[in-house]
Amino acid sequence: MPYATYRDIVIIPSIIVIFAIGILSRNKFPRITKRIFVGMSAGAVASFALEAIRIPGYMFAKWLPMDSMISLPGLLLTEKISSLSEVKQVIMQSGVAMNLYHAPLDAFMAGALWHFWNGATFGIVYALVIGKGRWWYGMIWAFIIEIGMMLAPYLIMMKGPFGIEHMDGYNIFVITLIAHLAFGAVLGTLVQKWKKGEIIVSSTKERKVMQIKCADCGCLPSECKVSKSGKECTNCTLDECCCWATIQNRS
Repeated sequence: MPYATYRDIVIIPSIIVIFAIGILSRNKFPRITKRIFVGMSAGAVASFALEAIRIPGYMFAKWLPMDSMISLPGLLLTEKISSLSEVKQVIMQSGVAMNLYHAPLDAFMAGALWHFWNGATFGIVYALVIGKGRWWYGMIWAFIIEIGMMLAPYLIMMKGPFGIEHMDGYNIFVITLIAHLAFGAVLGTLVQKWKKGEIIVSSTKERKVMQIKCADCGCLPSECKVSKSGKECTNCTLDECCCWATIQNRS
């Protein structure tokens, strides 16, 4: 399937669908909404950690042959090339070394959006499946992503499985593994942090009482307990409190 067709019938519709699910689930399934947007944000931010390893990996160490995560898909998405076999020709025409080549601005921006959206979607999957697991669970997820990438058809076509046809045979795998583990560490940490309830301290004359706000609606248990219905919780951020019924049943 041509990349431009893939863009039009898969990438763009998937973005619309994910945002639609996240927004439309807000009232009835607030936890799904929260996990989608927490995962999306965490995945996009974690992609910067990956880039901190990946960019020096191809620009300076040359352990990666080129900018294959932004420039390459950008060229395909903007139809400047139609197949991987055209990459070398385009780079040779630019007169720039392969490891220093960057696609034209429009292609580079398209590739960057694609790359960070990939990070966001990996974050969404992680947040939905793992949720508030330990931070290093993110590194396990990143390792799974790494293995999938090492066996991707485009890599096998260009440099063999695990990049064994590049340099000493281990370079691509090692540098991308480090980059993905950095991605996973940041992803796991952010999802764990952003999904935790906020702990606050309220002072009274007798004592200091610590309570945990609901991570999804922002309510305190004491507020839910005295509210007559889920729609009347004082500081609830949702149209209807997601934890009111649970608190009432425990009372």
